[in-house]
Amino acid sequence: MARTKSLKIGFLITIFTGGILLLVAYGPGWLQPVRVYHQVRVGLLAADDENSSDILAAYQAVLKEEGFPVARINPDDLNLSPGELVARYPALILPEGLNQALPPEVPRLLSDYVLAGGNVLLVYDPGIRAAGGGRLAETVLARLAGVNYGLPDPGGESYSGYWQFSSLREALAWGITPGKLSRGNAVSSYGYGRLNYRHVRARLLDARAIAFDTRGGWNPVITDKLYPSGGAVVYVNLPLAFYKQMSDDLAMRSVLRTFLIKYARLPRLVNTPGGKGGLVLNFHLDSNAHILPLRAMIQRGIFRPDLQYSIHITAGPDTYRPGDGLGFDAPSPVKGRPWVEVLQKYGAIGSHGGWIHNYFAANLEKFPRQEVWRYLALNCDTLAAITGKPVREYSAPVGNHPPFVNEWLQQHGILAYYSPGDTGSAPTRSIFQGRQVSGSLWSFPITPYGQYAALEELIAAGVPLAEVEGWLDNLLDFIEEERVIRLIYTHANRKEYALEALSHLAGRAARDQDEGRLLVWPMSRFATFLNRYEQTEATFSHGPAGWQVRLANRAGLEDITVALYVGARRYRVLGRNLSWRQEGEWLYLTTTANMAENQIYVREQN
Repeated sequence: MARTKSLKIGFLITIFTGGILLLVAYGPGWLQPVRVYHQVRVGLLAADDENSSDILAAYQAVLKEEGFPVARINPDDLNLSPGELVARYPALILPEGLNQALPPEVPRLLSDYVLAGGNVLLVYDPGIRAAGGGRLAETVLARLAGVNYGLPDPGGESYSGYWQFSSLREALAWGITPGKLSRGNAVSSYGYGRLNYRHVRARLLDARAIAFDTRGGWNPVITDKLYPSGGAVVYVNLPLAFYKQMSDDLAMRSVLRTFLIKYARLPRLVNTPGGKGGLVLNFHLDSNAHILPLRAMIQRGIFRPDLQYSIHITAGPDTYRPGDGLGFDAPSPVKGRPWVEVLQKYGAIGSHGGWIHNYFAANLEKFPRQEVWRYLALNCDTLAAITGKPVREYSAPVGNHPPFVNEWLQQHGILAYYSPGDTGSAPTRSIFQGRQVSGSLWSFPITPYGQYAALEELIAAGVPLAEVEGWLDNLLDFIEEERVIRLIYTHANRKEYALEALSHLAGRAARDQDEGRLLVWPMSRFATFLNRYEQTEATFSHGPAGWQVRLANRAGLEDITVALYVGARRYRVLGRNLSWRQEGEWLYLTTTANMAENQIYVREQN
């Protein structure tokens, strides 16, 4: 652990050649030795080594995608002084299934840790069993959390219920994407409505209830208990890894982000370019029915060069069956081809399935694999021949995307695809039925509005236009404030409802992008950034004088952003090729040159 700031000669030269002598500007104190710095990480506690692999892999995948520094630890690693433990691990997470039976000293160590200012996330069932077997009626951890969980249930150890919040505001504060709640503020999904989640029986002691279930009698789902030390204990009554492994990424991601950012104030790499919010607007052009609306959409300013969309086309001359003549017909110089040439000015042209929209979707899992590959290649190659650019993104017709399709996509240069799974969440490497199915591809989940997603579904359901525009505004607010990427999708449509909604979105998005709060990019461009972002190695160290951050990425650090909590304290930023801004109590620092290494120093001042 470094005890002094080690500055390279190149850094000193940069200071002088930049025309400002920092010794004069800041005084000589910034070069003085400082006391011990601790590398800061979140500790992922696993007392049960035998059953840890799949559960830990799910947590580690999301934590890596979100840029949090993490270390797997075991109970022996807790044998530090409480202050030392807090300095090294400001946050400890006890995942479900791995900590049911804890060594008897662990609850006491965690209690001392919280009383020293540490933050603990208890997920579902930690400490519910005695080390020698049997059930604990009320554990030390339950008293620490302020909620007694894992109580006996007449139907078994768990039951199925809802995940509800008292208000939309509370749900947004916990990272639930606008559109993911039912009218009763229960978490819902595209096509399903309110979702069922597994819970154990629990009873509040002296914690605050944040989310709850009313389906099986009132039962807490998220609680917190704050301590005068500044520490906190959060309990989450959901097996988060199970849902991540079943294509519900948002459950885990929203909880981890909220706990680590808003309670533990952990530093992180921000997984968006320049730390800005990101919107993908994905248009699907299935057939020739989607050609006529394009002219009206361009005239209304929905398609505009400063907003770059993902525009996915089923390129063949047919739609429902071979020979019906109802397709987009991209090869035709009088039908689809002129529109492909025009549309490439407004984003990335992607492949929407395989050549014959409905026919391909209906037969995808019946065809021999070679027939599937033939249709996929025909669609991609046709579009690439028109645009002169390789196709880099994909969407499944009718949402039919069996995992074997990804084999072909990876082999043919696709970087990203639209997904009806993991709804409302960030780009991710999807897991389905416990198996990682994305490979090297980035899955971009749909963000729905309740049970609906595309505008024609909202029109058919009679959702008022003003309500949809309000959702779009709330979504952009969320994207920008949380600094996340979300995808919404629809089809070309010339109904006034659709034109008005899309015009509203385009106008707001263009303004926010001009003001530097938002990026409207195709999914393949975001995926290119994410592929580079995930190669970044970062260490965050904190001490009495402030923060030291070391970044390394052989692919380059340009637009890689670090988030540091600085509170209300004054500070100085030292480093090369940086831009920074403070918003609230957080400081966002972005490397502005494509360098392989960077060191950042944030010196706190009294």
